[in-house]
Amino acid sequence: MKPTIEPIPPDAIKRRVFGIHSWPLVGAGDVAVHEAGHIVVGMALGMPCPNARISPDGAAGQAGVLSPVSAIATADTLPAPENVADIYRQAAPLVWPGLPSADAALRYATMLVAGRQAELIAAGHRLAGELRLNDPDHQQARAILAATDQRLAMTWVQRQARHLLTTAWPDVQAIANTLREQGRWINSTKWER
Repeated sequence: MKPTIEPIPPDAIKRRVFGIHSWPLVGAGDVAVHEAGHIVVGMALGMPCPNARISPDGAAGQAGVLSPVSAIATADTLPAPENVADIYRQAAPLVWPGLPSADAALRYATMLVAGRQAELIAAGHRLAGELRLNDPDHQQARAILAATDQRLAMTWVQRQARHLLTTAWPDVQAIANTLREQGRWINSTKWER
């Protein structure tokens, strides 16, 4: 499947609320595609993405985004949403030196929501508004956006993730296939600022 490339979201929607959609996650997800989505968007945004893994049964996974930057971000357990803004504040200047805090927050939040957006693209779903979930990725993205006073930017980061994913969909599929076959994907390119 090759999805239609979605356009870059206009800056004007960073401060507007659109329709909100809820999505029941029961039986709807593909963990390999989800983790591949994080990796592809993270790399597109200049983040270190050395690896990803999924469990043998394909029920759980983890993308190693930011692993070389922060030991906190590589723990086996996810940080609580209230702590993720602190992790972001530590990592952002290392990953994107000189980038304004608000722009770095948008990039980090875009990577976080990319997993679910990849699942939606793979399932053939298209959204007109914000996808509202209470999973850890979305809770963390909302915490980062709130920490930089961009609470209304969730629709924008979701559309940005969809744009980046649809422009590099073959990469998402290739990483997802490697994860399904081997349970692990390792980035062969070295991250540099």
